[in-house]
Amino acid sequence: MTTTAVPGSISTAASAAATAPSLSPAQAFRRFHQTCQRLRWTAVDLENSYHRAHSPQDSGFSADDAEVNFKIDFHEFYMRIEQALVLVLLVYGVSVPRGFGGPRGQATHSYHHNVLLALGEEDNPLRSALGTGDVNSALWKAKELRNRWKDAAEGETTPLGMYDLSWIIGRIIEGLGVAYKMAAARVEELKVEANGNAGDGADGSNGADDNTWGWMMADPMDLEP
Repeated sequence: MTTTAVPGSISTAASAAATAPSLSPAQAFRRFHQTCQRLRWTAVDLENSYHRAHSPQDSGFSADDAEVNFKIDFHEFYMRIEQALVLVLLVYGVSVPRGFGGPRGQATHSYHHNVLLALGEEDNPLRSALGTGDVNSALWKAKELRNRWKDAAEGETTPLGMYDLSWIIGRIIEGLGVAYKMAAARVEELKVEANGNAGDGADGSNGADDNTWGWMMADPMDLEP
């Protein structure tokens, strides 16, 4: 196996990582599809949560409790966004390594940052869908809010109206939709190149178990297999 280093501590690999089982492009695409479906589902809940946070009395919550709950909802939603980004990158063989050394929190922060940096690399095939323009701006704004609100339960006070949440989420979902079409085409290309087999199973299996949703029940921060 060979890897090619590119700026931003991002590495491109044509095959599975040596230290852990990896997803094939077809498996990564199936999980990306499932994650996008989950995001579409929870986006409705997030919008409702946002409205409840602005009118907490209608739901019997105090203003403080409503705001904290929305911020936690947004934090969880962003974790799924990041999960989708990591999976669609894997369709193209691009992995974002986790940091080593230094405080664990610092390494994790670098990882979140590097996921978005990877999208903007000049040679990233997903750059046009996710690495430029309004979509990329929305991703960075969502990450900023995720960072600001991750300590919501400890009294973080950034106001809910600081950004246009509808615009941010709308642009991200739009960008993921474009990336979905690109990734689907990529998997089909790989099937043609491999005479009908895009590597459904990393271990030679057909990957049938990956059609289930059980993997999503794991810690969503465990983004890479």
